Amino acid sequence: MDSSTQPRRMPHAPARVAAAFLLLLASWTPSAFAETDAPDPNYDRFDHFATGFPLVGGHAAAPCESCHTGGRFQGLPRDCATCHTGTGAFATTRKPPNHVPSSARCGDCHTVVAWSQARFDHTGASMSCGSCHNGGFADAKTPNHLPTSNRCEDCHFTTTWLSARFDHTGITTACATCHNGVRATGQNPGHIPSSQRCEDCHTTVSFASATMNHVGITTGCFSCHNGSLATGKHPAHIPSPNNCELCHNTMVWR
Repeated sequence: MDSSTQPRRMPHAPARVAAAFLLLLASWTPSAFAETDAPDPNYDRFDHFATGFPLVGGHAAAPCESCHTGGRFQGLPRDCATCHTGTGAFATTRKPPNHVPSSARCGDCHTVVAWSQARFDHTGASMSCGSCHNGGFADAKTPNHLPTSNRCEDCHFTTTWLSARFDHTGITTACATCHNGVRATGQNPGHIPSSQRCEDCHTTVSFASATMNHVGITTGCFSCHNGSLATGKHPAHIPSPNNCELCHNTMVWR
């Protein structure tokens, strides 16, 4: 048997180890033995937007661990109120005690940019207008407002204060307080001279449907019963002065 047909002999174990060591040295670079706990180069490239909760506004500068507590990354709450409890578990801020009473969610009015730049919406307001419109939270009833015990919402709308539906119910003062010719229509120049209050004869339904009462008349009968304001002396009357009250009384002419 010649040498070409003889099996090749494998090098001894020490020789194989030496060959492997030489191969390792030949491929060595400084980065080959870098620390294994070095930061992941893709760490800062994580797209938080892909989670459905983009880090914008005030959330952009918040430390990751303020929300991802205990190494938890999935299943975190997304609504404002769950995090903003003031306990510090997720956030230190919360709805203040003097917040406008409302059942609306934080995100319905506030944005993640700033709490103070809220868009206000009366939807969800859970208390009467006066609880906020008291001069503290919001503008209150003006000093020259009609004197009334009604609530704001009985007459006003949340759209605008000016387009109020007026209702005499709740008015706490006499008619002339408003019906003075300045705030509202007052007694016209041709009105029967009387010391009575408006409400003694008139109703809030209509001024025209007044109940006439001679009590309070401050002038003689003829000042009204002159054929113009009221029925006057008829042509067949006994010739006499115009002092009706010398013979007649207010109960019946006859």
